Amino acid sequence: MKNQVVHTTVFSLENGGGNPCPVVLNADLLTTNTMQSMTKEFGHESAFVLQSSRSDCDIKLRFFVPLHEMEMCIHATIGSITVLVNQEIIKYSPIMVETLIGPVKVEWEVKGTNLDISVEQFSPQFMNETPDKNDLCKALNIEIDEILEFPIQSVSTSRYKLMIPLKSVETLNNLNPNFEYLWELCDQFRTTGFYPFAIEPNSKNCVQARQFPKRAGYDEDPATGVAASALGAYLAENKYFSQLMEGWNRYRIIQGVAMGRPSIIQSEIFIQNNQIIKTLVKGNAKVV
Repeated sequence: MKNQVVHTTVFSLENGGGNPCPVVLNADLLTTNTMQSMTKEFGHESAFVLQSSRSDCDIKLRFFVPLHEMEMCIHATIGSITVLVNQEIIKYSPIMVETLIGPVKVEWEVKGTNLDISVEQFSPQFMNETPDKNDLCKALNIEIDEILEFPIQSVSTSRYKLMIPLKSVETLNNLNPNFEYLWELCDQFRTTGFYPFAIEPNSKNCVQARQFPKRAGYDEDPATGVAASALGAYLAENKYFSQLMEGWNRYRIIQGVAMGRPSIIQSEIFIQNNQIIKTLVKGNAKVV
């Protein structure tokens, strides 16, 4: 069957926002090199939909950025499921998606004109080995006193991202990183990107963030579900806003403002007996 390319925008907060994601259907006969070259031509992280090789999964997704393949991508998953539901290829929820990091549960629900999609992630891992503040400041071109007195920590619910708490949204949106040095620090401390963030003024459980991925083929990402999921776990673990509730704790992550592509991601953390048990990300996509 001939492959088909459908362009989507994911996590859009307003018109012109969100993260573009090409979705390639019927990709089973495409080679890895072809998928990589197609993604480089698209210039955006892309998803390729294949038949699953596992009996416990409904479909398989492969994710590429312009320079390499990724194990997991939440925004591309949401874009892909949106296309598959719209074309009535998927007719039930939940479904299990085969990825390079294992099966991932995805639920979807039609609410009015929206298709709400939830992508489960894994229990968080926290890495204590992090760059020195002076090195961080050199990479981000900021002063030490612009960093908030909360832990700088690499966190993963599927892939490690370095959480960097800043004192203000203004500092966040004025960042002008030294990318070569930032990528060197990512290599040294085994993380796949920097995720500086700051509290959104006059908002409850809401932060703004920026994502600087390691050698992806672009310097910044307007919406990053993997990083937002890790940030939700970080906020819960460090009781950033308040004491945690038993059950689901929800955080809104605004991203892409400095790029002119405002995006909104909902990161949800399930707490049981004061421990993080589950993580997931919710969002929407639109077919362009």
